[in-house]
Amino acid sequence: MKKSIFIACLILFSIKGFSQENMVTVSGGYSFANIEDSDDKGTGWRINASYEFNPNAGMFVHGLSLGYISLSTTDGVGQQTIDSKVNSFPVYYAPKVVFGSDKFKGFAKGVLGMQFASLKREGFVTFDDFDFGFYGGAGAGVMVFINEKIFVNVEYEIAWASNSWYKDGWMNTAMGGIGYRF
Repeated sequence: MKKSIFIACLILFSIKGFSQENMVTVSGGYSFANIEDSDDKGTGWRINASYEFNPNAGMFVHGLSLGYISLSTTDGVGQQTIDSKVNSFPVYYAPKVVFGSDKFKGFAKGVLGMQFASLKREGFVTFDDFDFGFYGGAGAGVMVFINEKIFVNVEYEIAWASNSWYKDGWMNTAMGGIGYRF
């Protein structure tokens, strides 16, 4: 009897495991933010990789993301210019709410994590430093499925990046990418 109950429990737990969806997405795009003591916005690019787990193939998705953001700006006129370059490595948890049909899905997501940043300033004096801080915000986008497994992802993300090198300001990113569902 114990053996039968044990086998039945294993079968029921494995059915739950087969009812999940996993997705991997690689994306990149344009990014901009304020850099401390700079009048201009820093502009640049971003690459991002996400792993997402969708239990029971429902509308709530749990995701882990990591990325690389490179921003630069130049302030000043003539001989008194200051070149600033910021590199940021955000690592965050990204829960999503997904809605739509099998071919076209929209989503809204949250962003909660941290980021590691480096700053390099070159002008009359060169300054170089590293820091880390909070990274949190929200995003929205769409997934267009090419077939049952492969999809194109387009999204916009805005996140609050706080450390001593940003003006505790907003990091904005518009991304496009490709994903695989398994």
